[in-house]
Amino acid sequence: MQRKQLYLAAAVLVLISGVSGAAGAYIEQQLHKTGSSSVVSELSPRTKATLTSQSTTLSIPSIVSSVGPAVVDVTTQNTSYSFFGGPVTEQGAGTGMILTDSGYILTNNHVLPVGGGSMTVTTQGGKQYSARIVASNANEDLALIKINASNLPTVTLGDSSQEAVGDGVVAIGNALGQYQNTAVSGIISGLNRSVTASDENTVNSGESLSGLLQTDAAINPGNSGGPLIDTATGSVIGINTAVSSDAQDIGFSIPINEAKTFITPYITRASS
Repeated sequence: MQRKQLYLAAAVLVLISGVSGAAGAYIEQQLHKTGSSSVVSELSPRTKATLTSQSTTLSIPSIVSSVGPAVVDVTTQNTSYSFFGGPVTEQGAGTGMILTDSGYILTNNHVLPVGGGSMTVTTQGGKQYSARIVASNANEDLALIKINASNLPTVTLGDSSQEAVGDGVVAIGNALGQYQNTAVSGIISGLNRSVTASDENTVNSGESLSGLLQTDAAINPGNSGGPLIDTATGSVIGINTAVSSDAQDIGFSIPINEAKTFITPYITRASS
């Protein structure tokens, strides 16, 4: 399986889309720490309310039952050419979450096919759809894709600004590109993390991601673009994006509030 590997200080981070090629080679990227804020110790309003009321955390089975049907596999296929001129087929795997019942899906930019390759979305029920790119932002590692469908289940977007260290989360995704709708649980381990990724094989390339949520949920390659779900509300508060492969239980998610700003113009235009 071909993976995108990133380095954070002495640790290796993996952009968690799974990619396989004919030779099973690895695409490596270096990740350097650009600074992170101190852990926010102040409790969020939601956490305070939970401690002072009869509010209870939703069960993991109920969250998976509710959100899981709106989580999809995203597979891609690209054709490149070897040194000798022969075609080489590479397949990629990631995850997406359905935003509207008409088929708008949020995922990561690095999940998208390269150079005009094809993209297929598979629902939890096994239905497959060809997908097209509506919008993408490499700097924020966000992408909006679309399938032609109707009456689809959808996720509920929460408010990532309300999260605090210690809040419970569940991640759902296409683990390793072959285990659809894998569910894992954990907590928010840190807030406002910043990393910079660069492709060691390409001069002057790179992407910086900031304001990330850190979690100890066991996300894996193939989970890219999948939801990080708040266990108190059952709503999506992050998009799983990267995980450290040289450390245990260190993963990163893009806050959903950042994604809301990205998707709103397109969803609003489609609804008008």
